[in-house]
Amino acid sequence: MASEGMTYTFPERRRSLRTAVTGLSWLAMPATWPIQLHELSLGGVAFSSPYPMEIGRTAALRATLGGEALSCPIRVCWTRPRQGLPGQSQVEIGAVFLPLDESGRRSLEMFLKLSPAE
Repeated sequence: MASEGMTYTFPERRRSLRTAVTGLSWLAMPATWPIQLHELSLGGVAFSSPYPMEIGRTAALRATLGGEALSCPIRVCWTRPRQGLPGQSQVEIGAVFLPLDESGRRSLEMFLKLSPAE
């Protein structure tokens, strides 16, 4: 049994650094809608969306930053409610990148270089 003052730490599971991202971003499934990117790494992305997505759902992430374009296939791993502006619900979503070809990987690496480090 744990005592009240105990804290637990867990090892960092991230395999690569994450960066904060600003700029235009959107998802394309059959429909397309704007999203707000929060974190981006070589392995995946966290973003908020006005619409929920099911875990396991795939989509195409599209974003621009500093004149560079990014287009990557993703698979949703987790979701949770996020407090948006009054009267607006948001969902925070975490996703992994699906396998990228060499060109897609280079685009992602360039995009990460342009993003401010977290």
